[in-house]
Amino acid sequence: MNDIGIRAYATKSKGIGGTIKEVPEDFVVQEIQNDMSVSSLEPSKNLPPAAAESKEYTHFTLVKKDWNQEQILKRVARRIGISRKRFSVSGTKDKRAISSQKVSAWNISPQNLLNVRIKDCELGDFSYSTERIELGDHWGNHFTVKILGASGSPEQTLSELEELGGIPNFFGEQRFGLRLNNHIVGKHILEGNIESAVREFLAGTSKRESKEGRESRESLAKNWGDFGKALKDFPVYMRFERALLDHLNVHSNDYVGAFKKLSKQTYKFFTHAYQSYLFNIILSDRINKGSSLEGSASILGYKSEPDEVESALLEKEGLSLKDFKVSQFPEASVRGDRRNFLAEIKNLSFQGKNNITLSFDLTKGAYATILLREVQKA
Repeated sequence: MNDIGIRAYATKSKGIGGTIKEVPEDFVVQEIQNDMSVSSLEPSKNLPPAAAESKEYTHFTLVKKDWNQEQILKRVARRIGISRKRFSVSGTKDKRAISSQKVSAWNISPQNLLNVRIKDCELGDFSYSTERIELGDHWGNHFTVKILGASGSPEQTLSELEELGGIPNFFGEQRFGLRLNNHIVGKHILEGNIESAVREFLAGTSKRESKEGRESRESLAKNWGDFGKALKDFPVYMRFERALLDHLNVHSNDYVGAFKKLSKQTYKFFTHAYQSYLFNIILSDRINKGSSLEGSASILGYKSEPDEVESALLEKEGLSLKDFKVSQFPEASVRGDRRNFLAEIKNLSFQGKNNITLSFDLTKGAYATILLREVQKA
């Protein structure tokens, strides 16, 4: 994880290795609401009382297995014949997992939702509400994770984390995309170098993706500018990349126009990832120096007030706060925020020896993979 700025462990005990996510059933995520209720994995199919049907929103529980969240919401919307925009959630859940979360639907009846039949997807626990679910409208998540083929017990590591007061609040790999390069694209955007951003988005490679996808990117990197050839090489499922290539094949130097083929929401994924990378570096340095993990640091943006360490890092990166306000892509601009160095853990337990099941609750914005990294140290 060095590539995304995670360069330290908060615990000293030996890792137990093992593997996770062999199958989706090995990684179960259940959303915890602000009232500390936990979203069910077997939601009720009962319809709510008709007396409340005048309310604008229907809330329901979505249970999915091995589904990308955006794809399953689009599929549900298509089955009903509505726009995806009528659904809202409070957070993103893992794909290779079984997950349960609350969703709100604007002006959609529970009966219409109940009629949806999609493999590895369940809708239930219907209720009416006057409120739309907004991003962050939950306390956190409950995780049940299996570690297969472990070489020891996680007890010592878990004890150290509880004594520490939580897990190091790193941004996990999910923040950085499959190829772990979202932050690189983001930095190029902040630098105003849109050609480099497009090039990294299209031609940046990783062993994590399919051989077909990797080879098409490698070919483009060697033949940068031959976008017609790239259109023939890139698989049809890489539709975002192909949208950019299609534009560049006609307008070869219009990198701004090509990048605008992505959704406005996507721009911010990249600049958020770069903010996350900087935070990970700051937290890693604190751990390596043995500094206190009480308190917080800046998630740097144009409204931040950086301390000496954060200012030095920005200078090293060759950026200033004003660069986080992007004139070419205003949607990519980021104001800045604060993030705690530690994320609280609740209800932490484990069972088993070689095949271990971990159970724990984490506050929203914290990553289970960071806790697992401390336990496995592999």
